[in-house]
This record gives sequence, structure tokens and C-alpha cells, in this order.
Amino acid sequence: MTSAGRIARILAFAFGGTLILQGCDGTTYPPYRYKETVVVETPQGIRTGSTVIEVRMYKEGQSNPFARGAIHGQFKGEAAEVDLPNGRALFALLTSPSNYGWAKGAYQMLAQLTPEEMAQPYDPDNTGFDIQYRRAMALKGPQILPRMMPSAAPSHEPVSAYPWLVTFGNMTDPTSVRAVDPDNLAASFGHGYKLRAIVLEKTDEPVGARIQKALVWLNDYRARNSRLDGDTSVAIKSNDLKSNLSSGDFWVESY
Repeated sequence: MTSAGRIARILAFAFGGTLILQGCDGTTYPPYRYKETVVVETPQGIRTGSTVIEVRMYKEGQSNPFARGAIHGQFKGEAAEVDLPNGRALFALLTSPSNYGWAKGAYQMLAQLTPEEMAQPYDPDNTGFDIQYRRAMALKGPQILPRMMPSAAPSHEPVSAYPWLVTFGNMTDPTSVRAVDPDNLAASFGHGYKLRAIVLEKTDEPVGARIQKALVWLNDYRARNSRLDGDTSVAIKSNDLKSNLSSGDFWVESY
């Protein structure tokens, strides 16, 4: 996990996942929902799991000179769960190793700016976001999420567009969480398992609330604001996955 990713997790954990400071002349974008479907090839055929995520975005206006053009987003929803024929389950989380807010930006990843658009001079009003937002909202039908996406970092190395993929050795034990390599599901589940695609599509379907039934400990960990290792302190004390994930990676009930 990157240093920036760790800092974002610490701040989100400390403030309940919401950090929004708004001026009075900004732009509030219409909320939207998208359906995320994870498609897995197994020895017994294709298995899928879906979830619906709702997103709303806000852009700072000129009244906030220190954050003019800054984008804030909120989302609610739950991780996608794929039940596998070996009795295991694969979860696609609401976050990624480098982006705690993955779910609020995932759909707009489908509408990247062109290299020419990205090379434009600095724009304090961030009109590039408006272009990308309108482009994403105009998409019709299912869209396959690309494996990699361009990076805005100086190195310009592509970064993963995928969320965290995890599984549990024991679904009743949150400390048994394990990361799953999206390019090598066989390492976690055995021969014949492969991630075929992650598909996103705008939808009017309601946001679900099913994951608490699969992960019976989730409500308790959410109430205690605890990470999966049981720690409730603000500081992240270990690079272990269980020390970095919390209930908010699996389920966000409301804005």
C-alpha cells in the first residue's frame, strides 16, 4: 500500500470515512447509481456476484480559494460477493490498495480524459472533471472496467483500476482475510479459477444490504469502528491486510 493510501485510510478511519468541506458557490452533481458485477470462471462454470453503489459528487467554487475546483465525493453500498463452488467466497471491496474512495470514482474511470485533454494548462476550475463526468454519464449499457488506467503521477506509470479482491479462510473470522491477486485467482482458490471481468453499468436498482448476512461480525465491527484485527486506534500499526481493512471497506450504509 502506498504512503498516500495509508494516510487516506487513517483520515477516513478517524472521521468516519467522510471528509468534506464545502463553500457556498460550488457545483453539486446529480447522484447516480451503478451496478458492479464480478465475473469469475470456475471449474464448474461461470459464477457472478453483483452490488449497487450510489455516488454523489461536489466541486468547490470560487468562495473557497484554498480548494477551488477540488472534488469531493460520497458513496454508499456494499462489496460484491461471488459465491464459489468450493464453498469459498470472493469479495470485491469498495476500496482499492491505492484509493480509499475507489467506489465513488470507479464509474468515471470508464471515461478517461485523452492525453491531449490531460496536457492542458492548469485550470483552477477543474473543467476536466466536468468533461469526464458528462462523458461517463452518457455511457449506455454494460462497460468492462479496464485492468489498468493512466496515472496522474509524475512517473505516468499505469495503475490498477481494480478494487481490493479478498477472501476469508473462515468467513466467521475477520482476521482470516487474505488478499486475492486479480491476475492469479488460482493461487487463492485452486486450478481452474480465473477473473474474467469486472463490469459496471448505470442502474436504477436500489442499493442492497446483504453482506451482513455473509459476514456476521460486520455490524459489531462497524459499531466499534474497528479494523479487522480488532484494533480501534487511529494509527495503522501494521502492513497486514487485517490491520488496514475495516467495515467501511465492505459496507457503507449512508452518506
